[in-house]
Amino acid sequence: MGLSFKPGTVLSVKVFKAINREGALKTLERLFMKDRVIARPIEVRSANFIPLPKRRGGQIWTKRPNKIFPQIVIGTTATLKATPQVLKDLDSVATFVQVSAK
Repeated sequence: MGLSFKPGTVLSVKVFKAINREGALKTLERLFMKDRVIARPIEVRSANFIPLPKRRGGQIWTKRPNKIFPQIVIGTTATLKATPQVLKDLDSVATFVQVSAK
């Protein structure tokens, strides 16, 4: 497809098709985490977590919060700033998303 946006452009990315490739899903999760609206609840959850180190089996062990991934379903939108890497990643998942300048 070859996206024709210049780096620095603010893009609106919308998922319009079910994602059936694991690699495409991981790419979209990584890209969508760059949107502050999507990443903020996950960051808040991690910030509220208090690590309590304890000895377990002779080793210091600390429980950490589970990684939460954004739900990428049809209709999910994100706002991203175009960089060369973001444009390359969006080009690789172009069959699943609609990209437009905001």
